[in-house]
Amino acid sequence: MADIEANLWWIILLPLAGAAVNGLLGRRLGRQNVGLIAIAVMAAAFLLSIFAFVEAIEQPLHSVAGTWFHVGDLLVSWGLYVDRLSGTLLLVVTGVGLLIHIYSTSYMSHEDEAGFARFFAYLNLFVAAMLVLVMGDSLVLTFVGWEGVGLCSYLLIGFWYTDAEKAYAGRKAFVTNRIGDFGFLIGLFALLSIFGTPSYAGLADKSQGLALGAVIQGGAFAGWTVESALTFACIGLFVGCAGKSAQLPLYVWLPDAMAGPTPVSALIHAATMVTAGVYLVARTSFLFALAPAAMATVTLVGALTALFAALIAFTQTDIKKVLAYSTVSQLGFMFIGVGSGAFYAGILLLVTHAFFKACLFLGAGSVMHGMGDDTDIRHMGGLRKKMPATAFTFLIATLAITGILPLSGFFAKDAILAGAFASYNARALWVGQTAYAIGSLAALGTAFYMMRLYYLTFGGKPRTPAAEHAHESSPAMTWPLWILAGLSVVGTVLGLPKLEFLHSWGEIFARFLDESVFKQANAILEARAHEALLARGVEPLPEAVHLWPFFVALAIALIGFAVARAFYAGKLQAVPADLARRFGRTYRFAYDKFRVDELYDVAVIRPIQLLARTLWRVVDVGIIEGVFVNGIPRALAASSGVIRKAQNGDVQRYAAVIAVAAAVILWIVLGLGGH
Repeated sequence: MADIEANLWWIILLPLAGAAVNGLLGRRLGRQNVGLIAIAVMAAAFLLSIFAFVEAIEQPLHSVAGTWFHVGDLLVSWGLYVDRLSGTLLLVVTGVGLLIHIYSTSYMSHEDEAGFARFFAYLNLFVAAMLVLVMGDSLVLTFVGWEGVGLCSYLLIGFWYTDAEKAYAGRKAFVTNRIGDFGFLIGLFALLSIFGTPSYAGLADKSQGLALGAVIQGGAFAGWTVESALTFACIGLFVGCAGKSAQLPLYVWLPDAMAGPTPVSALIHAATMVTAGVYLVARTSFLFALAPAAMATVTLVGALTALFAALIAFTQTDIKKVLAYSTVSQLGFMFIGVGSGAFYAGILLLVTHAFFKACLFLGAGSVMHGMGDDTDIRHMGGLRKKMPATAFTFLIATLAITGILPLSGFFAKDAILAGAFASYNARALWVGQTAYAIGSLAALGTAFYMMRLYYLTFGGKPRTPAAEHAHESSPAMTWPLWILAGLSVVGTVLGLPKLEFLHSWGEIFARFLDESVFKQANAILEARAHEALLARGVEPLPEAVHLWPFFVALAIALIGFAVARAFYAGKLQAVPADLARRFGRTYRFAYDKFRVDELYDVAVIRPIQLLARTLWRVVDVGIIEGVFVNGIPRALAASSGVIRKAQNGDVQRYAAVIAVAAAVILWIVLGLGGH
């Protein structure tokens, strides 16, 4: 056990070492050695993660390397913590990350030596930061990783920084995430004021048995009830989650982040960074369970985001933009899960989404590779015959995300919607049912826009010469697709429901997490549900498994599938241009992403720019430059000019001045003496 705990640090240090070596020496090492180093450190980190995960199943691992800082009663140590939740995320980050590294060696082969080394240095550095986020034993260390992945996303999104549009996308992601991070810090400081510790173990211990109606006597929240203070803190944390996981209203950075290389989209915006917010809510589930208003906020924001992003995805014509809005929508589903108390279901979708969405993004990269970097699905068509491996794996991942039985996405999404419908919030009983209704509409939209994407890309006949001459990608790019597609199918086992004929296979993942990770939060929620039912005069019923949500979810997926097929592969077959003409302004409004970016530009960006220019003119130009930089030197120059006139080298004038001065001195002396 001690050896395993000591090795936890190597899971982070190996990718960090790979980033350092490739970043400093990559130009001299050559492409093959750069790729070998990047993949080798990821493979080693993945193997160590497997060992840590196996050990953490029986007992959580905790390794402390020493004290980071100690201020008053606040102690923050360098500590790593791996339990069943963080262990699961470890496997996702290192496992999917390894596949994306392998894929990238072929995809980025067109880069020069310096660019190739720089890309893999950034990629390794990102993984190291994400591992700190997942394994940190306190909110402070989580925040270190949180900021690290934010920096790396900026570097990777703006990797081709000589292109002004791509560089702007990187800056947009960085600034938008900083807005969310401000909320994270507020939540962190609030929890420090309430509990006096940032460690997850300390927060869990001190939150047990709290009297939520009690009034806080001292500190920043003096006079607040415990529940109100916790609600404030949890909503602050959720603001940070909304920024990192692209939820309303801070989602706008993620679609533009598609400007980066496609492997970046797969790693950062499908499998790892964007799920950090979901992970944080799940990690602090015992706190959110004590703050019903915060959980309601998480649930409703997630539901609205899921539907809003799905509507935008209906009309997008860039293959990566469709997948980007799909990611925003699926993250909304995850927040419905963790917000409604179905914590395991939210994490289940996080894991399975990493498989099928990474497969979709890498499949999109394969399509772009075969199409000469063209991303417009209106120029594609007929690629199923040109790129059979890419088409088949893309179809499997598409069916998984749409929720077609029996693939992994079906059980994960159904568990979330069923959990939302059955949830009871002590303050707002309608929240879960509202989220269920909105989430069901979003699921219908998912099935439609994903099948639309598949048909326009791979179905029909080639619509351009580029599609006619498209070709399959290299094995280094297609083998990761097969593995991820296989995981999308195998992941079904994790979400099988609790049915009698399944015996021990039912709810494997639910039991795996609920028995330890979410035990405290579930106990709080069950007590609240019991109280809410009794308040309504309803006797709690024994737990039962209802099959109707499964059939509803399947029907929704099939309806979306059928409508997409009718529009894009059946008798009503159309292309986006036809629908744009048919639906006019409505189609254009959705295609323009409901003009949210334009709204932010008018309401936020321009006023801030105007304020910045005004402050620049008044403070910088007027005060700093006008007074201190230019004013004082000019005053000195003017006064010295006056004195300079007296110092003109005329000896007679000097003698006259001396005589006058001597007379004045004598007069003063004699005058004083006479007095």
